[in-house]
Amino acid sequence: MAKIKTYKIYTLGCKVNQYDSADLKKRLNKIGFEECKNSADLAIVNTCAVTKTAIRKNSRMFNLAKKENPKVKIIIMGCCPEIDDKISIKNQADLIWGVGNYRELIKRIKRFFPKLKEKNKLLNNIVSTDKSRYFLKIQDGCEQFCSYCIIPFTRGRLKSRKSQEVIKEVEFAVKNGFREIILSGIHLGLYGREKDFKEKINLTDLIKRLLEIKNSEKIRLSSIEVTEVTDELIKLMSENEKICKHLHIPLQNGSDKILKLMNRPYKRVDFQKKVTKLRKYMHDIALSTDVIVGFPGETEKDFQDTYNFIKKIKFSRLHVFPFSAHEKTKAFNFPNHLDASVIKERAKKLRELGKKLEKKYKQKFIGRDLAVIVESQNGAHYIGKTEYYFDVRFKDVDIVDFCGNDGGDLVRGKVVVRF
Repeated sequence: MAKIKTYKIYTLGCKVNQYDSADLKKRLNKIGFEECKNSADLAIVNTCAVTKTAIRKNSRMFNLAKKENPKVKIIIMGCCPEIDDKISIKNQADLIWGVGNYRELIKRIKRFFPKLKEKNKLLNNIVSTDKSRYFLKIQDGCEQFCSYCIIPFTRGRLKSRKSQEVIKEVEFAVKNGFREIILSGIHLGLYGREKDFKEKINLTDLIKRLLEIKNSEKIRLSSIEVTEVTDELIKLMSENEKICKHLHIPLQNGSDKILKLMNRPYKRVDFQKKVTKLRKYMHDIALSTDVIVGFPGETEKDFQDTYNFIKKIKFSRLHVFPFSAHEKTKAFNFPNHLDASVIKERAKKLRELGKKLEKKYKQKFIGRDLAVIVESQNGAHYIGKTEYYFDVRFKDVDIVDFCGNDGGDLVRGKVVVRF
């Protein structure tokens, strides 16, 4: 009897990359592979190219894959091969792939392993993410071309999945016990907006259809641009308890001068107005954000404008990224790059502010009833995530819905928030 072939996938980067890896995992299982921890027959490194730091991590991950699997066939895929045709690890890999077209990638893999025996059982249509919350990619590509961002070059033009395809996958996910569906994409708010998309549908229309799925519990949006938070979306979120009261809206900077240099399509006043409208209809809504610190030409005044604006908005969570652009982006060639020590100090100040804002936001929920999706258990305590996107640690609450190993326990009760 032929030995079963094994694989391991090493994933770097965003939720979309994680979804792509999970999708590939499903396809590999279908053609007869089994996942293993190391000493695999096939290793796949799914790369990220969003910053210089991310690119350096790709090489480290590749070396780890070689070390853990010395006799392995290695495939490098993801964003990095899309923009780096001189990738230093190219000659050491058996196949260089890019983004998408995974059906063809599977055909190439089968050529490496011609004796694979495809499994007879029907392929489960969900892409397992090994968590109680299900991440679902509904869109890919970006055409914004922010001056610091390489993603439009790696992910290409806008591409939306057919609504029925999305609905079917959500139905399978719900059937398999997942109670929170996280809609993700590279430019999520532009779902259905590309000119050649045959359906007349936008993000809000799709959410409305997903809300009709029987036994679905929660829907969350992963990230959305402030210019795409429409009045229609705000109204739907405020009126339907199934939609998590949380939005991740990238700010990137609080200086209008820097926002213009970044090619961001809004000013501070636009961002402020949208936040005001969101909180008018959803007073406790969680608003998390991304901020780039140390962009070329950022003066001390620009930084203070950013610091003060973040403090004014009172974000619930802050992700701080030191400026690190790829050489193919416009910002890489901008004048007045900042010294690394200045960037490091400013990033530290913003992270400290972020911790204070996060703590203050959480305090308003102490003693309140919250719905929590349980993700793990530590002794007598459960650890889970609220719809407001912060974790809680608790015990002695009523479990009203146990979903089994494939999903999460839905817990309601008096939750004491610890932080």
